[in-house]
Amino acid sequence: MNPVPATAGPVERNGVFMSDKKLKVIVAGLGRIAWQYHLPEIVKHPNFELLAVADPLAERLEEARTAFNVPHTYETFDAMLAHEPKANLLVLTSPTCFHPRQAIAAMERGLDVFCEKPLANSLEDAETMVAAMKRLGRKLMVYQPHRVRPETLALLDVLNSGLLGEVFMVRRVCSRYSRRNDWQSLLEFGGGMLNNYGAHFIDQFMYLFGQAPYRPASCELRRVVSSGDADDVAKITLVSGNGVIGEIDINMASVINDNSWTVWGSRGAAVLKSDAWQVTYIRPEDIP
Repeated sequence: MNPVPATAGPVERNGVFMSDKKLKVIVAGLGRIAWQYHLPEIVKHPNFELLAVADPLAERLEEARTAFNVPHTYETFDAMLAHEPKANLLVLTSPTCFHPRQAIAAMERGLDVFCEKPLANSLEDAETMVAAMKRLGRKLMVYQPHRVRPETLALLDVLNSGLLGEVFMVRRVCSRYSRRNDWQSLLEFGGGMLNNYGAHFIDQFMYLFGQAPYRPASCELRRVVSSGDADDVAKITLVSGNGVIGEIDINMASVINDNSWTVWGSRGAAVLKSDAWQVTYIRPEDIP
């Protein structure tokens, strides 16, 4: 086997990308998304070294010490940032309302930031974070994993095949009954299904069909069964610069489960059913 040149960058071995650089990571917030997604990936990857976590709940910190062998735990974000000078990456999984201050504080200390979606509660706050990134020369990344989900990658193959012709409309539906009572149900913390699932589905649409500039979007929000004051029903309509219509229906007050996705093109359509795409199309030579 030929040796890999030093300038070759990350190398994939057994499905894991290896690099000479090990990122020293701190994590802010030990809610579900950190516990089920970020922390397991950090501790199993050889190029990450978990230095510390921060969360206001002492019992959660104790659980993290046991479950993930965390060297240092802090009850406040500021204490963690002050006492971990070797860190070079912050994984920001705290509620959305804390993102701007914590991200900017980390970048001012020389850290890059991997931030949970959505980036912020408002466009003004998001622009402030981006401006700080540019001013400080840091990286500010947003966690958008739905771009690489199997159904997204499979649909990308269908679109690239040209079988559907010119796509003109897309409809994404996510409905079930879920009466939340956590911070995601409260507006003051940045909760609501527009910010939660909506951030994923809008990003999927823009990734697959988006061509700037976008026309002004329309959005109807309702709170139906949520224990808090944030929306649990959202109807979003988007139109990309090349005219593709996108309809996103999110309904957490539905006793009928529906997780469907339909893409219409000039020569066919694709429907996501039972985690598989069903494609129906007509060949150009068969059109009367």
